[in-house]
Amino acid sequence: MSSDASPQPYPGDPNQPPPGAYGPPPGAYQPPGAHQPQPYVEAPQPPPGAYLPPGAYTPVPLGPSKNGRGRGPKIAVAAILSVVLLAAVGAVVLFKFVLNQGPDPAESFPATASMYVELNLDPSFDQTPKLLEHLQKFEDLEDYDDTNELINGFVEESGIEGVDADEDINSWLGRRHGLATWEHDGQTYAVLSLASTDAGAAEDGMAQIRTAAGVEADQFSYTVEDDHVLVVLGETGADDALDAAESEAADQPLATSDAYSEARAWLDEDQLLVHWIDMEAMGDLAELTTGTESEAVKDLYSGHVIYGLSAFDQGFQLTYRMFGDADHLWTGTDGLLDSMGEQPASDLAVTAYVPENIDEITQGWLGFFEEFYGVDATEETATEAPLTDAEYTEYMELDTQYWEGTLAAEDEARYWELDARYWAAGTEDDPYVEETYGPDLGEIESVLGDFTSLLAGATLSGGANFDGDDEIDPDSLYFAAHLAEERAQELEELITSVSEGEPLPEGVEVDGSELSYTGSAIADGTLAEDDRFSDFAAQAPGQCAVVAWVDLARAAEEHPDEFDGLEPLSAFAWAHGAQDGDGTGVMRLYLKD
Repeated sequence: MSSDASPQPYPGDPNQPPPGAYGPPPGAYQPPGAHQPQPYVEAPQPPPGAYLPPGAYTPVPLGPSKNGRGRGPKIAVAAILSVVLLAAVGAVVLFKFVLNQGPDPAESFPATASMYVELNLDPSFDQTPKLLEHLQKFEDLEDYDDTNELINGFVEESGIEGVDADEDINSWLGRRHGLATWEHDGQTYAVLSLASTDAGAAEDGMAQIRTAAGVEADQFSYTVEDDHVLVVLGETGADDALDAAESEAADQPLATSDAYSEARAWLDEDQLLVHWIDMEAMGDLAELTTGTESEAVKDLYSGHVIYGLSAFDQGFQLTYRMFGDADHLWTGTDGLLDSMGEQPASDLAVTAYVPENIDEITQGWLGFFEEFYGVDATEETATEAPLTDAEYTEYMELDTQYWEGTLAAEDEARYWELDARYWAAGTEDDPYVEETYGPDLGEIESVLGDFTSLLAGATLSGGANFDGDDEIDPDSLYFAAHLAEERAQELEELITSVSEGEPLPEGVEVDGSELSYTGSAIADGTLAEDDRFSDFAAQAPGQCAVVAWVDLARAAEEHPDEFDGLEPLSAFAWAHGAQDGDGTGVMRLYLKD
């Protein structure tokens, strides 16, 4: 059950919460200050015949992440702890399963958070059995008998000393957790909310984890509540930031913010993972942490985005929506999936609609691209001095220490100075000032303008089959461009000019508004005849802009080495389009039966 799923009548003991009753329904969040964490209680037993996976489950913990540079092995150990939860999500859920409901993590974070991730390993009686069934198909997830063995393995491989997985982690960690990035007092912090089933055990476990990580309270600060643990990680000032985060969340939690609540209400189905991003805040955060101007990013896209990962009968689904301040430019068109279904049943297929306002879209992309294009072809002077031989040797030594985690604090400034100069200007023996990264922007803009004038309103499609020797079988290749006007001959001439006079392959046909190529061994049948594709088409946006299809089972047959351990994968599909002016899309990963 998702964090905002509508509660269902529960016939059991009214003093006990129904399974998965995590929080209020969409649009009915508690007002600021009204939320009180609920203490953990034993969940009622499921009715006779209800699905009950074997064992019981508790996920692994998050610890401090490496937010700084060159802090050495202490922060590296903390970083390992912080990623264990996400790294282990797939395997852990196989082995332990209890209804340890936790509070909505979004209630614990300030409304000014720039990014939020929620991991819910018990979303519902519908989702969890599907997740268990899917994950059991992977051989690597059958190597562990229980969660304790899994967590012990992670702790052992990470080199952490002084942490007992059972006593310090499994004894209290619940199954619903959140992670956010948040800016406070000019610094960026990671804030975590970890569901807890035993406040006393959590207090002892967190103290031991912080001691083992070798960090101070101003880098790793936490507070233990009845049903969750709130953690703040940063370079300095984490203890003060923790107080500020608690205070702001009490008055204005993320869960009640207009942007997040709007997005979460749209993503109304049960989700294993929810990822929400405030794009403007992330742009400000990037500028704060890296010094890079964020206006180009904000101009390209503003608003907020939400992603949701769930399990369905045949695999996993990722659904997303981009809540923009302006209408989404790539609007798509009706019937794109129907036309794609008529294409040959190739292992790899792509179809895209080129909107009539493609000129406007490309201008926006070019504005963004210009900010990061690099050294211009006509530029002959570097903004930084290239490294001398001695400086390059010094830089390589410091770089090795940085990646090994042994860089001394007093050498950090020198390392980053040399690093910036190296990547901006190179070395005296190999300077970057005469390097070029392609044609100048004016040439790119001119060529794109020629293409967009021809392709506006067109539908492009193509596909091919995998081949064990050449990766793609050239004889199975097909391509078609259906233009809005009868200008296919102009398109052929433009492609020939861009390819410096090289003629198009034999077999290309030009007929009025269509330019096409069909290989001698294209796939038999159509994509619509594939049950997986038909199932996916029913989930895609009504107006699609681009659709991609990859038959992973065929890819594994032709390239088994690249798919070692991934044999259960069957197909991948993605469709992107628009809904009420917002960009939206669906990705599906199909597994074999």
